[in-house]
Amino acid sequence: MGEAFAIARRLRDLPDDALRRLLLDRKVSPSRIGDFFDLAEALLDEASVGRRMALLDRDTLAVLAALLAPAASTQDLAALAERSSRSPEAVSAALAQLDDALLLAHDDDASTPVNAVGAVFDAWEAEGRPGRTELLRPATPPASPLLSSPHDVDSLSIEQAARAVGVLGESLHELDREPARLLGRGAPSMPDLKRLATAAASTPEEVELALSVAAAAGLTHAVASTIRVSAEGETWLASTTPARWTTLATAWEAAIPGALRDRIVSAYRRGASDLVEELSWWYPLAGDAVRVPGAAVAAVAALLGVVADGSTSSIGRLLLDGDVDAAAAELAAGLPAEVSQVVLQDDLTVIALGPPTAELDARLRSIAEPEGRAQASRYRITSQSVTRALAAGETAESVLEFLGSVSLTGMPQPLRYLVSEAEQRFGLIRVGMIGASADASAEPGRSSYIRSHDAGLIAAVSVDQSLIALGLRPGGEGRLTSRADALTVYWALHDARYPVVAEDADGAPLRVRRQPTLRRSVDAAPPAPEQDLVSRLRADDRGDTSTAWLAKQLEIAVRDHTPVTVQLQHGERRSSFTIEPVSLAGGRLRGLDRTADVERTLPLAMITEVRVAD
Repeated sequence: MGEAFAIARRLRDLPDDALRRLLLDRKVSPSRIGDFFDLAEALLDEASVGRRMALLDRDTLAVLAALLAPAASTQDLAALAERSSRSPEAVSAALAQLDDALLLAHDDDASTPVNAVGAVFDAWEAEGRPGRTELLRPATPPASPLLSSPHDVDSLSIEQAARAVGVLGESLHELDREPARLLGRGAPSMPDLKRLATAAASTPEEVELALSVAAAAGLTHAVASTIRVSAEGETWLASTTPARWTTLATAWEAAIPGALRDRIVSAYRRGASDLVEELSWWYPLAGDAVRVPGAAVAAVAALLGVVADGSTSSIGRLLLDGDVDAAAAELAAGLPAEVSQVVLQDDLTVIALGPPTAELDARLRSIAEPEGRAQASRYRITSQSVTRALAAGETAESVLEFLGSVSLTGMPQPLRYLVSEAEQRFGLIRVGMIGASADASAEPGRSSYIRSHDAGLIAAVSVDQSLIALGLRPGGEGRLTSRADALTVYWALHDARYPVVAEDADGAPLRVRRQPTLRRSVDAAPPAPEQDLVSRLRADDRGDTSTAWLAKQLEIAVRDHTPVTVQLQHGERRSSFTIEPVSLAGGRLRGLDRTADVERTLPLAMITEVRVAD
């Protein structure tokens, strides 16, 4: 009873945030928790204690095992260090972790393991799992052989880092063009992953991994059940490769699970060749609880070049040492020089003979379609891409002037013809919302219009079988209407290679982005169970002197046959009795007073304090 009472008091004194973290950490089911005493007993249950102990590392388990020895004291760090074969610093860190996990019970100035700890160790040994004897031995992590020369590791790591930045960059550009549907697990749908992988010349698995880092770095966000590029992502796309890598690498480092952080960082600094194997050794009883997050950390580390060929790279070590600028500088020194000029070819392709600068890449993408990035980056200028640039505010003159300024080979004649023709055809077909333009007449069941001064073009659109799903019908001279929204109509015409432009109510061109088909929006998630439980516990708590709090202590004392000292207040008179409680009923406590050798019945209403008898 004393242990449960002490833990209940500690629980009640925790801040709400700390209490919620504890509930998550211990995976407490709120269904049978009525008050802080119920919660204390749930946490002290042998199964609950065993689950939490299984998540401790070897150092912490060794200190916990050492505390079970007779006369062991948390106050004597030197003795605990000797008994556990750990350093005083490791002992101090372990005691703090054990205290936070409520695996220690405080008694005056000393702390001892809660009662269930010994039983858990005994059960582990009976099952053939690591027990006290093994855990008290000195901890020596498994050796990590050097798989490659440092030079090879660093060269490979820079290749990996550059590739990761490139894959994510292409994925974000494709997301900017067309957002991806968001699944319940927080990842894009498989069709969208395949689309992004095609754009990035990668695999769906690699793209999903890269997007997980992007989300951690705030480069993407979820909007209306879709994954989109955030404002931070747009800024990232306009930055250099070393700056992009720095953003991703620092996000990865910050996302390492706090409980595993020290072990993971130490493993990488040691050059551990298999992070999951090392974590499994340090946490011999945790199983998937460390293997799964460890594998996730290792996968991103390999993606970003923090490790290469099983060894920690120079940029990885600098990152983990906190010298991010030095890591970025070393990465920059190993990358090929960026180029700011291109080769324009007669087949309307644009070749950058090396990685283009961010500024060059962004401008080229605004007027051309990217076709791949390897030793050289390739773009293709099409009538649709020029039309898109014109709709975004470019002119034929500005497009040709820019291309001429960056070309190493002059301006091919076919390119001049293409840009000139695109300008002449620009805006021949315009799409807008019915009711949004000055000349639009509202029609029942009609959402958008198509208009053009070219009667032949309108006639061709009206009979185009690829557009039959739009339900087009005449809406006046040079005009068609559709039951589909303007965005759907625009992209249908765009995909059918018509010179289409979206317009606003004043006829000004609009820049539009393709939107995915949205799944039904999901209702807002209900409050987390631990949030509800904390609120309920706080609402029902009336303090140390409340009748409910005192009665609960006495109920547990009766159940466990625990002697207690009770303080009574009757008017101005105070008195105390140490009794062995027998029953609590009808607002009265009945128990045996061993000092006077009599049975006493005490009114609960007069009891002001209960404590475990000395």
